[in-house]
Amino acid sequence: MKTIQLTKNIILLVVMTIFIISCGSDDDGVPVDPEPTAVSKYIVGFEAFPVGDASPVDYILELPSIASLTTGEITVEGQGTPLKGWRFFHNVENTVFTAGYSDDDKCIAYELDENGELIEKSNFAFQSTLDNYAAIDDKTLLAVELTYGGLADKRFHIVNAETGLLERVVEHPIDIDMGSGTAEDPGSIPWVTGMVLREGKLFVSYHKWLADGSFVTPDVDRAYVAVFTYPEFQLEKIIQDSRTSPIGVNGHSTGIEKTENGDIYSFSTSALSAGFTAATKPSGILRIKNGATEFDPDYFFNIEEATSGGKLFWMDYVGNGKAIARIIVDDTNGAGEWGAFFKKDVFKMVVIDLVNKTVTDVTGVPTHGHRYTSPMFVEDGKAYLSSSTATETHIYIVDPETATATKGAKVLGLGLKGIFKITN
Repeated sequence: MKTIQLTKNIILLVVMTIFIISCGSDDDGVPVDPEPTAVSKYIVGFEAFPVGDASPVDYILELPSIASLTTGEITVEGQGTPLKGWRFFHNVENTVFTAGYSDDDKCIAYELDENGELIEKSNFAFQSTLDNYAAIDDKTLLAVELTYGGLADKRFHIVNAETGLLERVVEHPIDIDMGSGTAEDPGSIPWVTGMVLREGKLFVSYHKWLADGSFVTPDVDRAYVAVFTYPEFQLEKIIQDSRTSPIGVNGHSTGIEKTENGDIYSFSTSALSAGFTAATKPSGILRIKNGATEFDPDYFFNIEEATSGGKLFWMDYVGNGKAIARIIVDDTNGAGEWGAFFKKDVFKMVVIDLVNKTVTDVTGVPTHGHRYTSPMFVEDGKAYLSSSTATETHIYIVDPETATATKGAKVLGLGLKGIFKITN
């Protein structure tokens, strides 16, 4: 009996051993490695102080956690990757792009490697400065070349965010006035200020410049949006609205925004200090309703009336029908045209309820300036923005539901051009 029981025990031990081995291996007998743990990091585009008469230097810098944005100091001393020249920063999902403005003709794509380290994934060169960007879906970055003068077509760059590489370039006219070719009548060209894709239609906002490179806007009392089919890039129509001025501002990616319900909102500044020739129409917000390809005749939000003369400089959608915006408090406070791009005491921050047409000042953010803002970083319903006064730059964490802000980390530089969260 003892022999029989011993035999049973041996058989049971063998069966258990085989079971354990099979659980630790795949069908080919190869041990199965545990799934790697995903790593997330916060990536910022950092504009460092210039040394002497040198130009500012842009860096791409990784931060270990959200706490790095809320407390302490953010610096590139002894860390970060220096880049060439003044740059734009944008992201699509887990890829961060940075493109040179005038000193560099390269767009670089960054990602986290399998160990969670920030690496250059790929890059591509472009012929002329890329100026306006949009993540039109979770796999595609769309970028448009800047044209200062001449009557050339616009060049749209379709970039694959998964590879970081340029897939194709589409050249297409939008709204070119050929003029007579004389100094008195040089014609005009479009400057793209925003792009939104909705149900196979690409909405492209723009304003006009004289084609002689003079930075003069010949038509300041009308808003324009071109409607293309996408990805075919067939121009369907150009829509206009004379209730306000051209849409968007140079150097920003948020002239138009799409909300959760598919409505598209645009902002117009009408401000001399924002780079426009003086406009007579008020600064305001227009809407293109979901399913429509025309401006909504029943919707116009006059921002100057709501803010006692203030004008929009920048606006970005934060969710739940609300946007965060910078308002030019006094359009005459500055060095004339373009003054709002350089001064540090021109803006107040507000929350705009797009549906109910209200503007609420954000408490906790001082009067400030900020030259450039990539699409706003939002996490858990809070918006994180870089704002500068005459003496320092800080991150501010804005709650759009209460219109309050908390001062976050101090930036030991001119500012952050973008805040992104990416995962490997």
